[in-house]
Amino acid sequence: MRLFIILSVLFSPLSFAGHHSESKNDQIIFLLDLEVIEGNENQVDDLIDRLVENVKKTEPGTIAYEYYASSKDRIFLYEVYENHAAAEFHVDSFLQGDLMPIFVDTFRVVTFEVLGTTTEQLKVKMKDFTQDHRPKTDGFKR
Repeated sequence: MRLFIILSVLFSPLSFAGHHSESKNDQIIFLLDLEVIEGNENQVDDLIDRLVENVKKTEPGTIAYEYYASSKDRIFLYEVYENHAAAEFHVDSFLQGDLMPIFVDTFRVVTFEVLGTTTEQLKVKMKDFTQDHRPKTDGFKR
């Protein structure tokens, strides 16, 4: 009887719902406002295509990786990672990848916010790009 009660609690809809909402709370979000460096406007579309394809193929922990353009010289990048491990994997891949030098030659980072609970290790890896880490204080997701 005791085993039945334990199993019914573990496999109840409420425990699954709690598990799913907990994983959403672990997400890390990167918000980057980028300015195209003068003279590099012609390489932006190709670079973005290459970056998107690379992240899509090599980073299964990336939930969203989307570029938005407000003008030819202003780009917004929205990134969502399952958790800090996926975000850290992305940062490592970017820092060690062939596209990083092209990215920093093409874009100037105007703002870069990191939303979610990040580890000290991730903060250290990102120190040259941002120190703006914002843990969640309240709210909900549906």
